[in-house]
Amino acid sequence: MSSYRYLSAVYIRPLFVDADLGFQRCDSGQLTFSEELTFEPNNGRKVSVTRYEQLYGRYTDYRPVYKALVPDGSSIEVYLYHANGTWRLGHDYITSMFGKVNDTALRPEFITGVWQFQDNGVWRRNNNLKVRCSGKFRLRCFITTEGSIPCGVGREYPPKKENSLTLLA
Repeated sequence: MSSYRYLSAVYIRPLFVDADLGFQRCDSGQLTFSEELTFEPNNGRKVSVTRYEQLYGRYTDYRPVYKALVPDGSSIEVYLYHANGTWRLGHDYITSMFGKVNDTALRPEFITGVWQFQDNGVWRRNNNLKVRCSGKFRLRCFITTEGSIPCGVGREYPPKKENSLTLLA
């Protein structure tokens, strides 16, 4: 008798993302949020952040860790990391968390959940916030049911900055 368990289709939910350029694997090691995040650290000086760089060799839950690129002269540290089924924004990549999204995506550019941010002890949703690849990356060739889509050679993919969000950190 086999110890394998049969799963019906009810438990399997495929998600096809190949045709959406926003879901291409980001090989640049650079990410950008679709909205500018503004942090107010204890010194009261506001710091706006949109770009993050991968910390090579650093992983939590088998997922890469990213550090925010902050303006010169700022001492604030903001990390994007994964722990216990959530992608998080925090001042370290171990326990700190002031932003989160419940999503088990292996890479942040594949996140489909809704981000939440702590505001005076209450978690508030931001339905528009997305993480996208920035910098140069290579597109892969693939075929859809409608026909083929050509390969990209290398292209910039900067997201538009349409909104901004202020966070107390």
